[in-house]
Amino acid sequence: MTMEKLRQIAMLKLIAAPDRTMVGMIMQQALAMGMIGFAFGTLLVANVKEYFPRRVILDADNVLALGGVVIVVCLLASALGMRAALQADPATALGS
Repeated sequence: MTMEKLRQIAMLKLIAAPDRTMVGMIMQQALAMGMIGFAFGTLLVANVKEYFPRRVILDADNVLALGGVVIVVCLLASALGMRAALQADPATALGS
């Protein structure tokens, strides 16, 4: 998603927005998407697990550990977007 918004990020750089602001926005977006997906998946599993003959038992500790893994993966994945955003050329915001 960050790659699609490089022109808007370049506009932020053009108006001298601090890099910290852009990094924060990218991290917030990645974490929000990851946590919404995790919550949706957890609710889905909780609601349909009775319909399957074989089950994997997930204790609360396992779900919390999985949530931690999701957060770490989201932060690592957002690093690529952050790198691209910080290297965006402000002149691209003026182009057509």
